[in-house]
Amino acid sequence: MKRFLFLWSILLLSFAPSRAADSLRVLFIGNSMTYFNDMPYMFRSIAIEKGKPVSVRFYAPGGSGFVNHVSDQNVWNLFADAPWDVVVLQPGTSESAGASATVNETIERGRKLLDSVYHYSPCSRVFLYEIPYGVPSASAYNNYFAVQTMIRDSISKMADSLKVQMIPAGECARAYYAMHQNLLLHGSYNDIHPSANGSLLIAAAAYAAIFQDTVSGSAYHANLVADTAAKLYSIADTVVLQHLTDWRINTYNLHAAFSYASSGLSITFNSNVANAAQVSWDFGDGQSSTVQNPVHVYSNPGTYTVTLTVSGVNGCTESVSQILTVAGSTGIKGTSSDYSVSIYPNPANNKCMIHQDKLIYTRYELLNYTGQHVLDGMIGATDQGLDLSALPAGFYLLHLSGTDSGHYLLRLIKRS
Repeated sequence: MKRFLFLWSILLLSFAPSRAADSLRVLFIGNSMTYFNDMPYMFRSIAIEKGKPVSVRFYAPGGSGFVNHVSDQNVWNLFADAPWDVVVLQPGTSESAGASATVNETIERGRKLLDSVYHYSPCSRVFLYEIPYGVPSASAYNNYFAVQTMIRDSISKMADSLKVQMIPAGECARAYYAMHQNLLLHGSYNDIHPSANGSLLIAAAAYAAIFQDTVSGSAYHANLVADTAAKLYSIADTVVLQHLTDWRINTYNLHAAFSYASSGLSITFNSNVANAAQVSWDFGDGQSSTVQNPVHVYSNPGTYTVTLTVSGVNGCTESVSQILTVAGSTGIKGTSSDYSVSIYPNPANNKCMIHQDKLIYTRYELLNYTGQHVLDGMIGATDQGLDLSALPAGFYLLHLSGTDSGHYLLRLIKRS
């Protein structure tokens, strides 16, 4: 059986799907903990459903680890098939706990692999995949947690020595089993290989770590029970995104992100960058800046694509863009200072209300996080219902307007 799976991984390597011109190229190197249930393709499906084009290849001979990869020509050939945007390296199952080799020995082998990755893809982001351990028996969950701690500590030491990031799939599994000891993530006791549910949780952890984006709200669930997939996605979001520094995410890598606050035509931008030697802003109106946290005043209301580009000392760059709507005024003409406009509840499920003290704004438009129009309509009451049932979970911008009342912008969060 293992020989069949090994040959199948070679076939997957040879017949990898074609790459779209603008897709993120991701390479997984591992063993059966990587190839079980086609986990990398689950990751790709999550990403594509979330609007992020990805092409994936993986090489995962059963039972292998860094000790094998450093002398495997197939691995070197894959590294040379550059450039890779992301490379995910999975230490061997025993290597991950420091059992078959010391952590320092695995680090030295990892360093050789990294030298080759960076030789061909100098700006690649590299992640170490922390595997989930199997549960020995129904009465041995304490043993499972102890071994998972050993794996986490070993992979953390490797990540710090190699100065790379982690995919904490094992910590996501630990979080599930700490709440539910029902073996959902494995097919049987004393089997380290994940079930389809377990592989989906691993793929979700990979998506959250690589994109630093929530998995919740994805309609993809690998033909598994949708409610189960939603619970697994929630765990991945919580474990990964609320503890980024624990997984060395944005500790050693170049990273670009920003937020903004608006006041009429004046927008205050706040960069959230890591390991950047220089920042560059394109405000989408022909103007630019190299100030870390600029304030930009637009000449006219409208929708603009703002791009932040950061450069590292090694010459690598990373860019992030957001589409924002600039209103001519966020104030209200001819009303008292205690006038209020709000959305409730917020966050909302399938319905929310737009509240105004007085019926000043008579039209609404809802935009998603990319600035795309998703809903619009007229407002005929001071408490106007808004049906959100057809929309995916996420962040939205509600734009209110009236004949002689300027504009008003509100942020809305739609729950899954």
